[in-house]
Amino acid sequence: MTGDRRDPYSPSVDDYTMVAAIREVLRVAMPLMVSAGMFSLVLFVDRTLLLWYDGESMSAAMAGGNLFWVLVCLPVGVVSMTGAIISQYVGANEEDHIGRFLWQSVWLSFASAPLFAVMALSARWFFEASGQPEELIPLETIYLRILLLGAVGMVLETALSGFFSGTERTNVIMWVSVASGLLNLVLDCLLIFGWGSIPELGIVGAAIGSVASFWFKAICYGVLLLRPRYEPRYRIRAGFGFDGALARNLFFYGFPTGLMYLTESGGFAVIVLRIGSIGDIPLRATTMAINFNMVAFIPLVGVSIAASVLVGRHLLQSGAAVASRSVYAALLIGIVYSGTWLTCYLTMPDVLVSLYELNDTSRESAEAVLLARGLLKFVAIYVVLDAMQLILAGALRGAGDTWFVLLAGLFASAVALTIGFGWEPPRDRLHWWWWMVAFWVWLLAMSMAARFAQGRWKRMRMV
Repeated sequence: MTGDRRDPYSPSVDDYTMVAAIREVLRVAMPLMVSAGMFSLVLFVDRTLLLWYDGESMSAAMAGGNLFWVLVCLPVGVVSMTGAIISQYVGANEEDHIGRFLWQSVWLSFASAPLFAVMALSARWFFEASGQPEELIPLETIYLRILLLGAVGMVLETALSGFFSGTERTNVIMWVSVASGLLNLVLDCLLIFGWGSIPELGIVGAAIGSVASFWFKAICYGVLLLRPRYEPRYRIRAGFGFDGALARNLFFYGFPTGLMYLTESGGFAVIVLRIGSIGDIPLRATTMAINFNMVAFIPLVGVSIAASVLVGRHLLQSGAAVASRSVYAALLIGIVYSGTWLTCYLTMPDVLVSLYELNDTSRESAEAVLLARGLLKFVAIYVVLDAMQLILAGALRGAGDTWFVLLAGLFASAVALTIGFGWEPPRDRLHWWWWMVAFWVWLLAMSMAARFAQGRWKRMRMV
């Protein structure tokens, strides 16, 4: 729909200065950045603890964790549009429709369960087909199978958190994520190394901790959403039931988002598995570098979500000019944040990777640390561009331009992987694939920037 239902009392572009835009983006984004930052911290600590336990376990967790995300990202991507669409209901002053719409996201989450069961049965085949080192395949397989027990919980918590992001109650997401992250960290320490009567489980313990945290978040959001305080305004309990039209609307805008996630994560997983086929040490070094990349990248997901929900609300409530200013503010925040990490990668790589040497002085880990120092320079090449493409893609999705984001992602992935496999050198394959990652991010950033500047998104509506 393209009708203009602008609120006459919403701010004009003259009132909505850049300072005001930055404040609003930070109000929505900061709790989400803390939430995403907690997730990146958990990933970092999880993999570091596994390195201290056994270097092979960390390598297996990297490959298994990446493949897990590939397998769940399509349904996660579909329901991730819940927040953006809810923000447009808020902007259109149709908040009483939100409860009914939210239930459709819940049903889609549970409908993914049979898919994950089939994937768990096929877990070992995935790793054998990709040519992983024989000694890593059993660890990768058990890690993936246990993670898939929490896959529905992960999809469900993504769906339910969309209510809180779409209505700009992002503090709720922050506190639930902090509690979940702390639970995960405690379980990691207890289950990986064992304590008292608790057996030492290694990579199995790390997977169990992750599954518990997925379901913990889903249960927390469910309990909070069913509180009576939300019922008069959003009609969550009254909206219980299936609505084919609303489900189709969510799927229409969510499917390209999920397919975009699948394209990006699938392409990246192919690269990681390709690096894994070189050997354990290159894969271990890549895991170390990616861990620091995640610390910089994942909190920016919060800024991307903020750009998405603010664009969605302002397009219907205040107009395209105000929505554009929200995006510029989000970009400024993202560039400052990622630029800080760029400086760290270039000026103190030794300090960063030395964290991996605290409890593991083996020759293999020492070689991996040496390689990881050099790989951080690749992260520095693309970290700011990665922030830009992430935020602009979020803004375009908030308007409903999800099909372009998908096509741009498909194009970038296809080009990078075609060049990667077509001209892969017989030597120094590790650095070759890291160049392909940097090139991939550059293509994404240029595509999103061109589409945003073109302006078609300003005329789109999802409700």
